[in-house]
Amino acid sequence: ETQKRNIGAYDSSRTLAEKEQKMHTQLLSEVQKLAGVELNADNARRMAKNPMVTWATFAVVEAMIDAVLPLTLIDSIGTYTEMRNVGFGDSASFDIEPRTLMTVSQGANAQRTSFIQKQFKTTKTLVAVNHVITTQVSMYKVLAGLESLAEFVRKAVVSIETEMTKDAYSAMRAGLTAVTMPANLKVTGYSQADLLKICERVTAYNGGAKAIIVGTTSAIANILPNGADGWRINTDGNNMGIHLIKNFFDYDIMVLPQVATGDYATFDMALNDNEVYIISPSSDKLVKGVLEGSDLTNSNDYYDNANLTSDATINKRWAFEFLSNAVAGCVQFS
Repeated sequence: ETQKRNIGAYDSSRTLAEKEQKMHTQLLSEVQKLAGVELNADNARRMAKNPMVTWATFAVVEAMIDAVLPLTLIDSIGTYTEMRNVGFGDSASFDIEPRTLMTVSQGANAQRTSFIQKQFKTTKTLVAVNHVITTQVSMYKVLAGLESLAEFVRKAVVSIETEMTKDAYSAMRAGLTAVTMPANLKVTGYSQADLLKICERVTAYNGGAKAIIVGTTSAIANILPNGADGWRINTDGNNMGIHLIKNFFDYDIMVLPQVATGDYATFDMALNDNEVYIISPSSDKLVKGVLEGSDLTNSNDYYDNANLTSDATINKRWAFEFLSNAVAGCVQFS
């Protein structure tokens, strides 16, 4: 709710403190079911040493992350990424159809066949790579209600989502800015004519699948009508504001949410603000992704650490690669 993600129902008439308590109570209820024990304030310290309680706690965490993560990813990378879930030890095979058309030759009335053609698919296998988060959790505080499992899960989901988004975006950008990209699909220096030509080419070579223009807010702002070129935009005097245009000569525009790199020394951003991309979402997705199994967690007993904390590790396996028969383009502003 606070991040305007609109994931699930949210009752704004209740405070976060009330919801936190309900969330904690419900989580412990699920832990009790799995562990087969009763948890309360009187036995919290004793139950904290119960290995079944530790296992059940992280089993609930795993289930929550796996339930929430797909909902957050669809919004951020679903426009250009096809995701596939596979079991542990498995890999995903993607069949890439040929993009070329059949040759149509001139024939004769007495000719039975022409030049014989056959097209073959290409199969690419994608193997997931393990990614790890390790953090310290005070199990006693969790059981006593002083440390939030809900907040722990939220931070884990956001961290994993951010890393996956960066990987998927990096795969797309690497493909669209490669030196092998044809000059007719990649230009440096913005002009309205160049952008329109790429939009037309992408639509035509994707079999008529309509192209859209995607990029960050800062990037798309570069294609707003410029007053120096004689453009004027009328706005409501009671609600004055500058808004991004949603349509560019009948080609829709979509904003890609910017992603923080996590470097608090430079406050850099992961998505390039100097480029917009022209893609056809209804054609073959540009990036293929694989998620292997569910997330796995492991932890040690908090008495093993001098500060009475437990080292909790979350493992999630994924991979992304630029792999498609679709045509796309890129405009770099400078």
